[in-house]
Amino acid sequence: MGLDTSCLVPLLADEHTFHEITRTEWERLKRQDVKFVVACHALLEAFAVLTRMPPPFRRAPEEVERLLRENFGDDADIPPVAEDMVWSAMRDLVAQRVSSGAIYDAVIARSTLAAGAAVLLTWNPKDFLRVAPAGLEIATPEEYRTWRARVH
Repeated sequence: MGLDTSCLVPLLADEHTFHEITRTEWERLKRQDVKFVVACHALLEAFAVLTRMPPPFRRAPEEVERLLRENFGDDADIPPVAEDMVWSAMRDLVAQRVSSGAIYDAVIARSTLAAGAAVLLTWNPKDFLRVAPAGLEIATPEEYRTWRARVH
């Protein structure tokens, strides 16, 4: 199960609008022994966002590092970004005439799939649907919970 930055931030920021639903779904999945995949870029981006949020929501870098380590240091697969993945993502985005920060979403999606996850949870599904590789399902935590309830 992959987690995008847009899930990591509300998971760790109690005051975030999506905190409760993200935390609830994350805890439910953990109880089911789901192995989480957090792409290297998503982890770094979460650190950047949490340490630059406007006061009073901004977290100290030491706190953010601790929270990320406690929650994902031992319990998540953090795949590195391979050089060939970067170049193939760029090539594909150029072919699709997609630019800007979509490159980061493409690399997060590809890293997640390459690490063996079939689903990437994100609160920005439209951003990922246009760049995700075949075989990777994109869903919000809320959609995933609802979908899983219908299937099981």
